[in-house]
Amino acid sequence: MRLEWPALLSLKHASQLHAQLIVAGSLSHSQSTTCLLKCLTEVSSAPHSYALSFFSRIPDPSTFQWNTIIRACSSHHFPRESLNLFRKMRQKSAVPDAYTFQFMFKSCSLAGSALEGQMVHALFVKHFPDCDAFVANSLVYMYVQLDCIDDAVTVFRSIDMKDVVSWTTIIGGLVKSRFVDDARKLFNEMPVRNVVSWTSLIAGYAKDGRASEAVGVFKEMMSENVEPDTVAMVAVLSACAQLRDLKLGKWLHQIVIDKRIGVSSNLAVALINMYAKGGSIKSARQIFDSMNNKIAPAWNAIIDGYCKIGDIDIARSLFEKMNAPDIITFNSMVTGYIHGARLKEALQLFSKLRAFGLQPDKFTVVSLLTACASLGALSQGKILHAHIEECFVKQDVYLGTSLLDMYTKCGKVDQAMLVFGRMVERDAQTWTVIISGLAINGMGKLALEHFRLMKAEGLRPNAVAYVSVLTACSHSGLLDEGRKFFNEMSSLYNIEPEIEHYGCMVDLLGRCGHLQEAIGLIESMPMEPNAVIWGSMLSSCRLYKNTDLAEKAAKNLLELEPHEDAAYVQLYNVYVDNKRWDDANRIRRLMDDRGVKKTAGYSSITIGGQVHKFIAGDQRHPEIMEIQAVMAEMTKRLKSAGYSPIVEQVKVEMDEEDKEQALFAHSEKMAIAFGIMKLPSNLPIHILKNLRVCEDCHSAIKLISKLWSRDVVVRDRSRFHHFRNGNCSCNSFW
Repeated sequence: MRLEWPALLSLKHASQLHAQLIVAGSLSHSQSTTCLLKCLTEVSSAPHSYALSFFSRIPDPSTFQWNTIIRACSSHHFPRESLNLFRKMRQKSAVPDAYTFQFMFKSCSLAGSALEGQMVHALFVKHFPDCDAFVANSLVYMYVQLDCIDDAVTVFRSIDMKDVVSWTTIIGGLVKSRFVDDARKLFNEMPVRNVVSWTSLIAGYAKDGRASEAVGVFKEMMSENVEPDTVAMVAVLSACAQLRDLKLGKWLHQIVIDKRIGVSSNLAVALINMYAKGGSIKSARQIFDSMNNKIAPAWNAIIDGYCKIGDIDIARSLFEKMNAPDIITFNSMVTGYIHGARLKEALQLFSKLRAFGLQPDKFTVVSLLTACASLGALSQGKILHAHIEECFVKQDVYLGTSLLDMYTKCGKVDQAMLVFGRMVERDAQTWTVIISGLAINGMGKLALEHFRLMKAEGLRPNAVAYVSVLTACSHSGLLDEGRKFFNEMSSLYNIEPEIEHYGCMVDLLGRCGHLQEAIGLIESMPMEPNAVIWGSMLSSCRLYKNTDLAEKAAKNLLELEPHEDAAYVQLYNVYVDNKRWDDANRIRRLMDDRGVKKTAGYSSITIGGQVHKFIAGDQRHPEIMEIQAVMAEMTKRLKSAGYSPIVEQVKVEMDEEDKEQALFAHSEKMAIAFGIMKLPSNLPIHILKNLRVCEDCHSAIKLISKLWSRDVVVRDRSRFHHFRNGNCSCNSFW
C-alpha cells in the first residue's frame, strides 16, 4: 500500500496516517514507519510522548530511526530521554553512526553531565578514530557548554581542517570561562575572522572588566572592514558604559545610525545604559520613550540612571508605572534611596517587594541592613535577619558581616557576638566590623582583644582595621595602647597613617588632656588637617578650658566650614565657660551676620514600628500630657535620690529654676519618659540622639537606669552609651 504524505503534516493528518498504517499492516515497513516517525517528531503540536510511544512499537529500529528519536528528544529539551535511548540502542546492538554521536554530544551538553559527555566521547573515538570537522565542532561545543574548557581546547587542537565554526566556538568558550587572554591568542591565529568571533572577544573583555581593551578590539574590527551587527554593538556599548565615556558612546550610536543596524530591544537597553552612565540622562530618556515594547531591562536601565544622578523622585515615578518590577528594579531603587539618605523609604520598599511576591536577594538584604544600621532600625533589621535564616541556606561572609554591622550600630552587641561566633568564614572586613562595633559601644579593651585574635588567625590588618583599633582606644581612653598601635602601623606593616588615623590620635590625646601633644601632631601631619580633626581639637580644648588653643582650632575650623554651626557653638561655649561675655556675644552676632543657625537637638524612639521624635520643650506630641506626668515623677524621684541639675550647661540668661526646667525638658529625657510609658519593664529603652548627649542628661540617665531598673541605650552622633544599674559603658569618658 502506498501512502500519500502531505507536505505540511498536522497532528490530525499524522494520526490518520498512523491509523492507515495499522489497518494496512504496514508498521513493519521501514520506509513508512521512518516517514511517520520523522513527521511525528517535527509536528509542533504533537505530544512528545506520542513519538516515543510510536517508536517503542517499531520492531527493529534502524540507526536512522534511532537518530531521529534521539535528535527529537534533544531538540525538545528532553536530553535525559536521549541518553536513555542511547543506552537502549547499545543494548539492542544497533550500530551508531557519526550523526548519532553528534546528537548525543548536544544532549550531554543540555543535560549538564560532564562525566556522561566524556563517556560518549570515548565511545565515539572507539567507533570513529578519524574525527571529521563537522562532528568535532559538536564535541567542542559540548565541552564548552559543560565548562570543560581544557577538553574543548584538546579536541579543537586535534582538528586538522578547522572551519570558522570551530574557531568561533572555542574562542567563545574561552571567553565564557574567563580565559580572555587565551582567547585572544587563538583569535590571533584564526585565518578568517567573522563578526561572531570578533564579538566574542569584545564581549569577553567587557565582562572581564577590561572595557578599554574591548573598545580597542571593536576599533580593530572596524579597521578590517568587518560590518558590526546588533550583538557586536551591544557588546561594545556595554564596555563604553563601564568607561562612562559619553563622546565614545555618541560615536558608537552614530555607527548604529550610519550602518542602519536594526535597534533591537537589547541594543536599545545598551544605548540607554551607556547614555545614563555617561551622564546624559536626557538622551537615555529619549531612547527609552521611543521604545514601543519596553522590556524590563530597559526600565531597569533608565530607573538606575535616574537613581545614579540623584533624581530619585523621577526614578520612583517610573518605578510606579512598571507592571512587573523585578528584583533588579527594587535593588536600584533601594540603592538610590540609601545614597540619597532617604533610608526610611528604602526600608518601606521592602514590604512593597514582598507584596509583589518577590524574594529579596543578597544584594537587597545587604543594602537594607545598611539602612537599618544607619537608622538604628533594630526591628526591621531583625526581620531581615529572619529572612536570611529562612532563605539563605549558606550565610556567606558578606551577609554575616552586614548583620554584624547592623547589630553593633543598633547597640545590640550581644546579638552581634552571637552572629560573629556562628560565622564559619571571617575575612579582614568581618574582624574590622566587630572591632569597630565594640569600640563605638564602649568596649575598647574587648575590641583590642579581638584585634589580637584577628592577627593570631594570620590575617594581616589593613589601614581600615587600624582606624577601628584607634577608635577603640579613643572611645575608651586607652592612651598607651593608642600610641603603640599608631606607631606599629608603619613599623610592622608598612602602612602609612592616613588622615583618619591622625584624627583618631588627635581625639585620643585631646580627650586625655594632652592638648600640646595633640596640636603638635596636627602640625606634623603630612597632609592638611580636615574639619573633623579641628572639631575634635576644639571639643577637647573646651573640656579642659584651654581658650588659646580653642581659638586656634576654631579659626581653622571656620575657614574650612564657615557655614556649619559646630565651631561657632563650641567657641561660644568656651567663652561662656570662661565668662568672656563680650567674646561670646561677638560669636552670636557673627552667626547672625552669616546666617548660621544652631542645629536643633532631637531624640527619637521607635515603639511598635513607629518613630517618635522629640525636641526639647516640644508640646506637639499627641500624648504630651501623659509624657509630662511621667517627667514630673521622674524629676521628683531623681531629686529625692540626690540628683542635682548641672545648670552651668544652660548658656542663656535666666534664673536657676528656669535653667533646671530647661534641663529637665531635654529631648533625651522626654524620649525616655515615653519609653517608660510604652515599653514593658523587661525591654531596654533605645534612644537615638542627633547631637552629643549632654553632661546633665548623661548623669540623669545613669540614675534613671538604677531607679527604674531599666537598661537604657543612647546612640548619639559618635557612639553608644549603655546605661545599666547607675553605670554607663563609657565610664564617663566621652
